[in-house]
Amino acid sequence: MIRVKPFCLSAFVGLFLIAACAATPEQQAALEDEQARLEAEIAARQGEPQSRICPRGSDDWKALGDNVVLLEARGEWFMVELAGTCDPDDAFAGIATRSSPGSSCLSRGDEIFTGLPRSGERCTITSIHGWNENVEFELPETSAAVQLEED
Repeated sequence: MIRVKPFCLSAFVGLFLIAACAATPEQQAALEDEQARLEAEIAARQGEPQSRICPRGSDDWKALGDNVVLLEARGEWFMVELAGTCDPDDAFAGIATRSSPGSSCLSRGDEIFTGLPRSGERCTITSIHGWNENVEFELPETSAAVQLEED
């Protein structure tokens, strides 16, 4: 009878799970195409830099990728770039913000929270730009996804 040490068995199971979770070439191509589309949209619609924005409690927000959030402030939309451990795509119900003491406005260095309170899912605002929703942008050519389908 062959005996396998628990550590070796755990390592084998872990490697198997990692291999099973690897993306197929088609999935990887689709992810790359989506990233290229998102980058093209941001490049086309990003407006002038803003020093601060002043959202109200009733204003809306939208996730736009891993480190970009669109925030509505008094009827206008702004693109806010983030750095940190928050994940705007997982903030289903809402986000929270923390601004400088004595201010209800947001500026560079203020924080956005996307998880449960005290969960550690927070990001720092690195820049704020206007957002031109009505600007048309050209979609980039799709990469390998189209080539794989044609083969």
